[in-house]
This record gives sequence, structure tokens and C-alpha cells, in this order.
Amino acid sequence: FGGMMPSGLSSDSYVDRQLRPMDAEHYSAAGIQLYRRVNEGIELLCPRERPWNSFTQAYDPCALNVFGGKRVPRQERLAETTGVRCFLESVGTVDGAPDTESLYAMLHNSFVVWYAMGKFALLVVEVPKENLVDLPDKFSITKQQGGPQEEYKMLPTGVRKYIKQIEELDWVPAAELVPQPQVEVTDLLGNLLQIPAFRDFLEGTLDPERAWPEAENRPMLGPEGKGEGKGKGKGKKTSGKGKDKGGGWKGGGGGGGSYGKGGVFGMGGNMGGVFACKGMAPMDASKGMSGFGGEGVSDYGVAVSAPMGYASDYDQNPAEMQRQMYGEQLYLLVQPMAPSPYLAQKITGMLLELPQNELLLNLTNQEELYRRVQEALDVLKEDGVVA
Repeated sequence: FGGMMPSGLSSDSYVDRQLRPMDAEHYSAAGIQLYRRVNEGIELLCPRERPWNSFTQAYDPCALNVFGGKRVPRQERLAETTGVRCFLESVGTVDGAPDTESLYAMLHNSFVVWYAMGKFALLVVEVPKENLVDLPDKFSITKQQGGPQEEYKMLPTGVRKYIKQIEELDWVPAAELVPQPQVEVTDLLGNLLQIPAFRDFLEGTLDPERAWPEAENRPMLGPEGKGEGKGKGKGKKTSGKGKDKGGGWKGGGGGGGSYGKGGVFGMGGNMGGVFACKGMAPMDASKGMSGFGGEGVSDYGVAVSAPMGYASDYDQNPAEMQRQMYGEQLYLLVQPMAPSPYLAQKITGMLLELPQNELLLNLTNQEELYRRVQEALDVLKEDGVVA
């Protein structure tokens, strides 16, 4: 990975098809950015709002922003869940706005921008140019009919929740945002616009479909806990020039399925575990297996590597970094035993939830690992993830 904070989060901002594993697990906020392609290039659907400033305890001046907000602790496990909620909170009551199912369907072909300083994940989603053309006008009508907007509402818990103060929506040409914004933008959007790969996308030099062509094989997402999306997710494996291949998808079974069932793993936990996503590139099993090593390189030169040595070498690392390192080693061992890279990622995520003594045994005992992999496949078959 390009760089890691002490918690294991990426310290570098980046653009990729999906978040890296630790970023996907520990993001702080997320949002959705809709865009369309027109003859003049790319246009972004942006709200013009007065964002709440927690430092000044007041609203900042009106400026272009993204649809996003903070993660709900202990309730939202996926950036997709946070992004969809924030979008619907902003425009969900507007006639013709996408509903929950439509948004999750659109996310199938999305890519993500990770802003490291804010631990913010922006899911960038294309819509056909003929769709949502009049959404800004409909938003204005809905706003006028609703009358003056309250600044906040009191939740049942007694917490004051500030309401987004969105003045209007607009389809904004990318040419007005890069290389330098020609309009007022929020600090968040301004920082996102400084990420090189995102700028490349807005300027038309980065094509998501060419950069990450395996999106067509990603399972469909659904609301957490609904058990949607049982695609097999067989990632393409090519000999591409250094780009990450193989398509895992975090929380592919709807992000909320429970696969413990008091059975083989007894964890009653998350099947869409930390390694069920593309942040760590699936690697060719022929590379580096004998030494538990191997390296892949993602777009824009981000190295993705598996550390050398045995698990005991990492006992002095922070817990999350240690788990990350265990997972990288474990994935390389699981991949040759799994039917596809996607399932190898799922199984790795399941194994990481085992007690540490059992986890270490799987790293050093191939027969025990094989038994666990077969048990995991049986669990996945029971839940319909594996045919």
C-alpha cells in the first residue's frame, strides 16, 4: 500500500474501483457523487449548500459540495450504506430522485475516491445523460413548497441533529472545477479536487471502464441486512501492465449477512469481512507463494504487497496492522484452494474472525487451513453465495 497511518488506514489519497481493506472498515464519512457524460465532457450533480462547521459552530457560506456525511457508528459497516443514506436525506423527497434500490444498482459500476485526511470515501457513480436532467428544477420546486427549512431537529435520544442547508442542485461542468475551481467550493470538495487521479478523471484522461474493467463481474449490493447481491464475483485475471485484477466486493451478500450460525466458525459474524474487497489486489498464485510473498501494482503506481516471514514476526505491531498483515499472508495461502479470487477474499475475511491461536494455526498448518477453507465453502453454499 502507498502509506499507512498507525491504525492501518491509508495515509495517501487515491482513486480505485474499491476501498482498500482497512479504509473500507474504518472510514469516518462517505458520500455519493453522480456524474454524466455530455458532448462537452463530464458534469457533476452537486448541491449548493451551507455546510455546518463544527469548529465555529456555525454554517459556512454557500458553496458547491458533495452529497455526504458522517458514518453512523456501530450501525453502518459499508461506505455504500453511508453514501446512500446521505444522498436520500438530501434529495430523497424530490419527485424523480433515485430511490434506495436504484442507488444500489448504480453503485455496481461506481469507483471510489479516498480522501485520507478526512477518512472520507466518495463513491462516484455514472448516470445516463438523459436521466435526472430536471432533478435540479424539481428540487427547487420541492424546496419552495416546503417553506423555510429548520436548522436542526431533536432526535429521540435528545441529540441535536443539524439539517443540511442545501439551497439548490446543479449539473456542474468539470471544466468549472479543474484545473482551478471557477466557482465557490467547500473545503471538502476543494480537497477532493486536489487528488491527482480524480482530476485526471474530471479532465477526461482516466476512463474508469478501462482502468477497472472487472466491474461487470462484481456482485450487486443491497441495503445492509437485506441479504441481497449473490453474484459470484469471478474477477478477471489478466496479464495487464501492473493494474489490479480480480474483483472482490466488500459485503457482496448485501453487507449484512451473518454466516456464523453457531456452526463451523461459530462467529455469528460478518461474511463480508475486511478482506472481501479489492483493496488488496488478488495475486497470481504462482507468484511468491513459496515465500509467502508477492506483489501487485495498482493504477497510479500504488504498490500492493504481502509481507515476508511468519506471523510471529508481527507480534509487536498495533492490533489492526497485525490483522492486516495476517490477512495478506492468509490470502496468498487461501487463493490456490478457493474456486475464485472473489471467494478467496471472502474466505480470508471469515478466517480473520477466528480466535488468534486458531488463526496462527491456519498460517502454519496447511492441512488445518485446507479443512477451514472447505468448511467456509460449505457455509457459503448454505447461504447461496456459492452454487
